[in-house]
Order: sequence, then structure tokens, then C-alpha cells
Amino acid sequence: MQAVALLSDIPTMWLRRVSFKARASFNYAHLQRYMSSDVFDTVLFRLPPGKTEADYADAIVFDIEGDSMEPSLYSGQQVIAWPVPDSKWEYLHNTICVVDYDDTVTVKAVRSNDLNNRDGLTLHATGGAGGYFIVAREHIHSIWEVREFYGLVPVRLLS
Repeated sequence: MQAVALLSDIPTMWLRRVSFKARASFNYAHLQRYMSSDVFDTVLFRLPPGKTEADYADAIVFDIEGDSMEPSLYSGQQVIAWPVPDSKWEYLHNTICVVDYDDTVTVKAVRSNDLNNRDGLTLHATGGAGGYFIVAREHIHSIWEVREFYGLVPVRLLS
């Protein structure tokens, strides 16, 4: 009974959630339709200690589907991601991101970043068979940095 009382004392808020699966090859047009409207699913989120609703104002929850990111991310997990301004894309390194490019939105690891030199961002699948590929800057529409699992500890890449 005390655990239930303690949970009820934790502040909560609603987070926007992209209501389709985030994975390689889902359509950019679908994401734009959701981003440009008020039609989002929402999920109840318990604020971590020391955090406020303002800390999550721009955050979006993405569902993960597929196994290209195992063991970092598993199909069925949900992640919380924040938009990265395009002026800061060059500084992304050793992090997991949701990258919206051409007509694709994918969740991949940014382990190396050559946007300053070759105008390309190298995206890695952390799963063994996933490999990597380079996306030219002019093809990138937006990037969200994955900082937390929805309902779990913050995301960290495994070496």
C-alpha cells in the first residue's frame, strides 16, 4: 500500500508520442503530418526527481520496431527524444538519434560525425548485421537526440 501512495505522489505529465513505429523506412510524410498538427497520441509520464514539465516540453516519445539497434534498443521499447537544432548537428557524437532524412525516419547511433568535413553524418546500427551508412547534410530534415527510455534509465551506447 505504501508503494502505491508513493507512486501517486510523483508528478506526472502527458508526453506526445508518434503513434506509429519508428524504424528504418517509415515514411517522412507521415511524420510531417503528425508534427504539423495537434494529432498525437499521448502517454502518461512520471517526472524524474529534479525534473519539471519544462524539461520535457519539446520531447517526443518514439516506438522502436526492428532489431538493427540491439543490444542498445529492442523492438517494443519506447524512447524519449528531443529536437536538435541544425546548428548543433555537427556536435552530435556517440549518441542515439532519431534522424529524419529524405523520405525515411530511422533510429541509429551517431558514433562519428563528419558534417563539418564531408557534409555527411554516419549512422550506425548497433546490431551486428545492421552496418552503417552516410547521409548528406542536405538530405537531413531533422534530428532528435534520444536521451531516455520511456519509463526506464537514460540511454547509453554500449562499447
